[in-house]
Amino acid sequence: MLELEAISIAGMHCDGGLLWIAVPKEQLVATHDPDSGKTEVKLAYTHEVWDVAEDPEGLWLVTGGGKLGRRIVFWSLKEQRELKQFDCPDGAASGLAQLHGKLWLAHRHNRKLFCLDARSGKVNWIIRTDHECFSPAAYKNELWLIESDPGPLGHWSRAQECKYFFSRFDPVRERMVERLPVALIPSCMAFDGGRFWYAEEGKRGLASIKKPIF
Repeated sequence: MLELEAISIAGMHCDGGLLWIAVPKEQLVATHDPDSGKTEVKLAYTHEVWDVAEDPEGLWLVTGGGKLGRRIVFWSLKEQRELKQFDCPDGAASGLAQLHGKLWLAHRHNRKLFCLDARSGKVNWIIRTDHECFSPAAYKNELWLIESDPGPLGHWSRAQECKYFFSRFDPVRERMVERLPVALIPSCMAFDGGRFWYAEEGKRGLASIKKPIF
């Protein structure tokens, strides 16, 4: 058992009523049941785990240990071992999600969104984003991300000029089609269709807010 209020969460995935969470400092993946409040360790790993996305056959992880930095690992829960791994494009990743058999990987500071073949790790295409995007989350046919607009001077802007959104991205039109502003600094996010689950930068545990949020 874990105390949710004692851990810093870097990534999460919502599977129905269950939340999968990535805890890099402790190098583990856990599940949290919001109804019971129970948090359980499901995987202890050899490197930091930065994000997690569930698959019918196991878990997709963003971990340390790549040649250029971070890597993607597919972990079999049944066999309790890695089945495949490949390095993240550009050596970095700010979260991943699986949608329609493809992996969507965000590179926050380079303002890129990669679409990868889940079997080979091959980059299908790269999409340039208007703002920094991170923590992609899949819900049914939707792809959500945290979008950050740092302000007119980029990272030299004042903190109060930075804006954050929970944004819905249309992969077909390759653009954001919905932006919901949030009055906080999120570090990661998951969506269950009616509620956004998130962790705040510099804080422990997680919180939630209903959609829409204005």
